[in-house]
Amino acid sequence: MYRITPFGDRAVTITAAGTDSRTAIAAAARLLSRLNEPWLTDIIPAYETITAVYCPAMLPELARGAAEASSRQSAFRYVSEKLLACLAASDTAEYQAAENRTVHIPVCYGGEYGPDLAVAAEQAGLTEQQYAAAHAQAEFTAAMIGFMPGFPYLAGLPAELDLPRKQEPRMAVPAGSVAVAAGQSCIYPLQSPGGWQLIGRTPLQLFDANREEPAFIRIGDHVKFVPVSRQEYGLLLQQEEREALQRRTAGLAASAADSDQHDGRIGLEVIRPGLSAAIQDQGRAGFRHIGVTGGGAMDSYAMRIANSLVGNSRGAAVLEMELVGPELAVRQDLLVAICGADMEPQADGEELPMWRPVLLKRGVTLRFGSAVSGCRAYLAAAGGFGVPAVMGSRSTDTRAGFGGLAGRRLAAGDVLPCGAAGGGVALSSRATAMVAALEQRRAASATPAGRPHGWAAAPWYAPPGAYAGGSGEDGIELRAMPAEGRLSEAAALFRERYIAAPASDRMGVRLAGLPIADAPGAEPLSRGVIPGAVQLPPGGRPIVLAADCQTTGGYPVIAHIASADMPLLAQVKPGDTVRLKEISAEEAQQLDLQHERQLRALELAVRSKLLRTTAAY
Repeated sequence: MYRITPFGDRAVTITAAGTDSRTAIAAAARLLSRLNEPWLTDIIPAYETITAVYCPAMLPELARGAAEASSRQSAFRYVSEKLLACLAASDTAEYQAAENRTVHIPVCYGGEYGPDLAVAAEQAGLTEQQYAAAHAQAEFTAAMIGFMPGFPYLAGLPAELDLPRKQEPRMAVPAGSVAVAAGQSCIYPLQSPGGWQLIGRTPLQLFDANREEPAFIRIGDHVKFVPVSRQEYGLLLQQEEREALQRRTAGLAASAADSDQHDGRIGLEVIRPGLSAAIQDQGRAGFRHIGVTGGGAMDSYAMRIANSLVGNSRGAAVLEMELVGPELAVRQDLLVAICGADMEPQADGEELPMWRPVLLKRGVTLRFGSAVSGCRAYLAAAGGFGVPAVMGSRSTDTRAGFGGLAGRRLAAGDVLPCGAAGGGVALSSRATAMVAALEQRRAASATPAGRPHGWAAAPWYAPPGAYAGGSGEDGIELRAMPAEGRLSEAAALFRERYIAAPASDRMGVRLAGLPIADAPGAEPLSRGVIPGAVQLPPGGRPIVLAADCQTTGGYPVIAHIASADMPLLAQVKPGDTVRLKEISAEEAQQLDLQHERQLRALELAVRSKLLRTTAAY
């Protein structure tokens, strides 16, 4: 009933066979969501597939270091057997019947809420009232949630009500808009660009990160639309807004209590925000099934080393800076580390070394310039940045507007709270000892005026080995494996040299070069996608998906960047030359495990350095 195939070196695709595949997928997704395995980090149900994301380094055989388990084949086999056993252990039909829900969605059709209803009705040969009534009488099923958090793709639109997508998408579709296109209906949970035909609007909040169940609709739900008047819409909207405000207020109160009433005046004050800087951590795992991107630091290698250098846990929140860094006023003594791209950091005009612990004294001004190499730099502070955790992460999701500092990038006047006093955690003993050692080192130094410097750095550093060999005269080389069934397109991808386009961002790196012709055939149904997947849109110019990529996509995936090279992808900036080198799936898995072993060895070496400092103090 189910077939499992590889999807890159950290995921598999589960395909359901049979006439009722959507029912089977919904049931299978619910079963897998209850599979208590630490290596299974996310599942993404779609129309006829489930993408299951896993961590190879957490598989039991690989954790024990067995030589034969270092290949992707054994990891794939282990994951496949576990997933199939889970799916076979229960009667999915019975499970589906037991958990199906019917969700009623109030909607005000037409007028300013449904500006495309008149055109839709005319093309269907109906009046607006008849079209709205037919839409409300239809039986819809949530076939997939993706594109954005809580966005439901609803199967079951009657053929006579169907319309194509708009030729020119709207730049801003209001939240709550009910729309139709391509044989489906949908509801926009958040304001965003969109090309569906708008026929009405619901006052319900389809997604709220502060709600116990953030997404209002689950995959497999039966959905019924209930027509309401403008007056009823207004009353329901007021009620929704009151409840949402109560949830936000309760969340802020809980965060304040958890942070032990931290002092918001200390930490790092933003004087100049730079081009694009935001709080990120290891990401928001476990929510891709409701359209929430994993997010997190683009360069997890630089983030982990920076955190290690200041004695933090590897996933503590850091400041990610892109292309042009900020100017920050230091409001308390801080132990920091700067890793990743070289943005020529300075403390009071003096050059700061990177990839090592640095003590910054209160009153120092920390400045970053433009990236002279790489694209993204990371600033870690001992104790972490004390912004509230939302859905298990402090990472900023700017598209959905939550996490980090109110879901947005830095702005002038912001204060980044640091350490225990700022809502983070207390400094580790290693960090405390390093602060004492650096304070002694600082006191022994002097400026030409005879005063101690405002900073001091450790005499040792952590070498950034993850980028070794990735850059050269021919540009940045990324290793990639062809996607199953896409060998001809992948071969063309590996032959070409590309330039990273200006539109590249945290959602994806767009590659400008000779277009690749897509193989003829039916357009694939949307399915789960993950960072590293190389999509081929209609124009033939590939897009390499990155940390903030959508959870589902309909463009063909022709290759996958090796996970070991994702830190290199994070450092690609617009204008860089990029080449993709073909490797096998087995080689990609081995590189991934080797990369993790080397990173852990480096973290251990840093810890050892800090421990020796602790012993001395």
